[in-house]
Amino acid sequence: MQAMVQAELGQNIPNPKPNPVYDNFLEAGEMRLQVLEASTAALKTAIGSPNKNCEVTPPPPPTNVIAESATMDNVSSIVVRWDPPNPVPDNLQYKVYFSAIDESGYQAAGEVVFRICDSTQTSASITDLSPRSRYQVRIGTVAGVVSESSSTPELIETPDIIPSMPTNVIMEAISPNSVALKWAPPDIAGEITEYVIYYMEDGNPPVMTDVVSPPGQYHTVEDLSEGTRYVMEVAARSNNGEGPKSVPQEVRTIDFNPPHPLNLNCTAVNKTTVILTWEPPVLLAGDGIIRGYNINYTDSRYREFYLYKTKDASIATAVIDNLEPATMYYFQASSRTRKTFGGGGAVVMCQTKADAPTAPRNVQLELSRIEPPQLTMRWIPSLHTYGPLKNYTLHWGVKNGALRKELIDPTRLRWISDFLDDDTVHEFKLYAVNDVGFGEPAIQTFKTPKRQTIVPPNVTVDRVKGDYNTTMLQVRWDPPLHPVQGYDILYRKFEWVYSGRWHLKEISDPTALASEIIVNKPENSFIVVVQGKPVRGRPPHFQQPNFGGPMGNNNMGQPSMNRGQGGPGRGMNPGPGGNQMNPGPRGNQMMGGQNPFRNNNMEMQG
Repeated sequence: MQAMVQAELGQNIPNPKPNPVYDNFLEAGEMRLQVLEASTAALKTAIGSPNKNCEVTPPPPPTNVIAESATMDNVSSIVVRWDPPNPVPDNLQYKVYFSAIDESGYQAAGEVVFRICDSTQTSASITDLSPRSRYQVRIGTVAGVVSESSSTPELIETPDIIPSMPTNVIMEAISPNSVALKWAPPDIAGEITEYVIYYMEDGNPPVMTDVVSPPGQYHTVEDLSEGTRYVMEVAARSNNGEGPKSVPQEVRTIDFNPPHPLNLNCTAVNKTTVILTWEPPVLLAGDGIIRGYNINYTDSRYREFYLYKTKDASIATAVIDNLEPATMYYFQASSRTRKTFGGGGAVVMCQTKADAPTAPRNVQLELSRIEPPQLTMRWIPSLHTYGPLKNYTLHWGVKNGALRKELIDPTRLRWISDFLDDDTVHEFKLYAVNDVGFGEPAIQTFKTPKRQTIVPPNVTVDRVKGDYNTTMLQVRWDPPLHPVQGYDILYRKFEWVYSGRWHLKEISDPTALASEIIVNKPENSFIVVVQGKPVRGRPPHFQQPNFGGPMGNNNMGQPSMNRGQGGPGRGMNPGPGGNQMNPGPRGNQMMGGQNPFRNNNMEMQG
């Protein structure tokens, strides 16, 4: 009984010396306790006997039992919390049971009542436990009766201790992009789960990490920048957290100058795009990492310099676009690391494919002669010729009518027109032409002024021989009804498809009634037009001239035609218009004085 009392009170009372009187007292007490225990057993039997009117129900167990563990300073503890049962009986008490178990769940020692709590206390702390150990905890409820109920046991493991910092950390740069580290375990350590290496480039954020798991005492940090200073630290971790970092140490990676790519090649795809290809350089043992390639390029005039970068070193092709057509470009490739780039390889020349030139610029038209009208056109070259020009091509004529085509030397930037129709809108389309073809045209329109002209009557044309066996056109006319200050004689080779130009002979004598024109090709037929120049200040009745072809359908001193070869021939006088088309010695005449062009006007096609 003494032992039972001592165990209940938690006292450690030393055994007294033997005493006969005391021993007799103990024997008497033991006998009385035996009687008391027998009576108590009979009472239990009576109470516990099957009797529907005397059944005893234990209180319900607590709810929401939660057990948590923590380890600090190499000492672990468990905190358990719960909610009261519902409903809460009178005289409610809680018993906190716990026991140690192994990894398989075996309970080696007996269960211990760590604490008895009244109904107002719903948590308890179990202290002085071992780190990294497993325990089973449950909460029992008692309400003044012998029987009790209990919660489901909670299994929990106490955390390990937090390790101290690793010691004897040694670092060494073994390549331009890697550093080797080794260290000794922490002085205070339970079970280490992993090591963490912290490092910063040049000692500045961001902080980067490498995790060593499973934990060892040697590690190589890869993918660093060449020729760079790093600050590194090492820390150990357990399942309870991370310990302090080691003393920071500095290390510098090895310098590396990357070699350039090999066999750079360029191919023109179209007029604005080329494709570059190359091979990676050969790297030796201990060389660094190439992160990508740079392509530097410019055109043959060195106007601007451009840089193209590949995404990474796995790419060995580059498409360079937005270039100018028919332009020579220079390309050079180099290798790139994280911090620098190496020297470039051989320069490769590549010319984009040609394109048709752009339109000539600043095209201007001005009236350079009034009687008869004549224009001068000026311009400046195309902004982009894309190679040498073959010529300038001009399509011109009466707007919405037939057009003539003239080729202009590419070195010239001025053009003088043929004699034009009066009071007529003319259209001019100027093209620049290279080996590819025609570019877009520069388009201009111009309306000639309305002129006042005098048509002499009875114009005739004869073919005669002159000195040294030359062939001449002898042109005669009658005096006009109005005074003139001279005459203009326009003549050209007759063509159904007009391609030549008018020639002008000016006569300043107002009394002249004839003139001779020497022709170089006597086998051709010619068209001749005679116009009187009005005396200024005395406007007569006017007729509009017609030159034929691009000059429209206006009258310009009705024409005479001389056709064929040989000596003089007389034609038919067409009437008051005084114009004659002499067919020459073969006797082909225009019957009834009819003009070969409709409405008595020439209609030439260009």
